[in-house]
Amino acid sequence: MERNGVFISYSKKDAKWLDYLRVHLSYLEREYKFTIWEDSKIEVGAEWRKEIHKALSSTKVAILLVSANFISSDFINNEELPALLSAAEDEGAYIFPIIVSYCMFHDISALSKFQTINRPSEPLTIMNEGQRDALFTKVTKEIKRVLSLDTSIVNSADREHLLTTKELRLSFIRVEIMTIFHSNGSVSDVGLSIKDVCDKSIFKKRKEVVSIIHDLEALKFLDKTKVNKVGYYSLTKLGHKFIKEHHYNV
Repeated sequence: MERNGVFISYSKKDAKWLDYLRVHLSYLEREYKFTIWEDSKIEVGAEWRKEIHKALSSTKVAILLVSANFISSDFINNEELPALLSAAEDEGAYIFPIIVSYCMFHDISALSKFQTINRPSEPLTIMNEGQRDALFTKVTKEIKRVLSLDTSIVNSADREHLLTTKELRLSFIRVEIMTIFHSNGSVSDVGLSIKDVCDKSIFKKRKEVVSIIHDLEALKFLDKTKVNKVGYYSLTKLGHKFIKEHHYNV
């Protein structure tokens, strides 16, 4: 099944934050051919569990409204989260946690490995209206960026603009960096630092290399570990699979 949907996972006790977010995301629904799904879309009398799992199976981007209520929800932890985390690990779906309130986010390893939209020390509950709108605008832009990577779901008006000169250059850098990580193989168990990649790359602009590495990490092609406060990156199973399928190892 094609993954082109956006799924919002939240506790019903945090419904007001969902409402604020939906106002911002409505722009994407008008411009792009995909569905933003949350459980209010289940019609009365429908098999809600079946409907939720159907939506989860087509999720490209998952937004998690993380709070103490979210963490304490048995349904979220037993039904929604396992499916979303599996989609991220196996299918390259994106996970965007938004911290709604102070909670034990950092103590939950399955969640804390994902980069949050806002810092856990700066939850929505302490933001003013302007800060909240800025954050939700950031989320909207991130979702648009992710979905624009897949030209099959970009509307026809945008499709002709995808391959600008800059984007074409970044595509070459992305291929080269993926090849560098593949060639590194088992040479280094810890992986490669950004400096290592810059030294090995023919593209010497650190800013471009950093941007590509972060994009590859967001795509779940790279894993990051820290050793003595230095970040090291290595290919994930999904990254190796992508290289093999696209013959980047030749």
